[in-house]
Amino acid sequence: MNRTVRALLLLFLPGIAMLGLWGAGAILALPSSNPQRADAVVMLGGGDGARYARARELVLAGLAPRLVLIDPTAAELADATTRFPDAMVWKDVLPGNSWGEAKTTRTRMQANGWKSVLVVTDPPHMLRVRYAWASNFFGSDLHFVLVAANPTWWSTWRWWQNPQSARFVGEEMLKLGYYVVRYRFGIF
Repeated sequence: MNRTVRALLLLFLPGIAMLGLWGAGAILALPSSNPQRADAVVMLGGGDGARYARARELVLAGLAPRLVLIDPTAAELADATTRFPDAMVWKDVLPGNSWGEAKTTRTRMQANGWKSVLVVTDPPHMLRVRYAWASNFFGSDLHFVLVAANPTWWSTWRWWQNPQSARFVGEEMLKLGYYVVRYRFGIF
């Protein structure tokens, strides 16, 4: 490599790295899609209530006849049992992470004869959830659509300005790396 090319790389690499860091929120949230009709809405565990609000909204809009809550809070459970008497609650998901949620959902979809689900989670969680769900649903005739919740703390392009968003983005990048190493290559 000649000197000019090396000089240009040294000049542009920091800018490219900054651009990638600036766009990390968009990259992590990219797998989110518009909701469509499905057999159930599955709210992934965790969150601050925004996931439940979005899942409830989807069921009330008639996009799915049933609601599945994975490890809901007491308030979410109370509201769901009032509004949706047939809501399913799964507290036995193992491992208790996005991989386990995908694996459990696939098994229960097959047992219930469901073909499609809407999966609700936070925007920066989408890329890792996409990896976990696509891996677990590979080779099946089952379908899932990732739908983003609308947490007040999230900004796709200004994620670093909110401490909660910044922490979430940092954790997601680490967890995504762990998932690839753990579940793709079987290390750990």
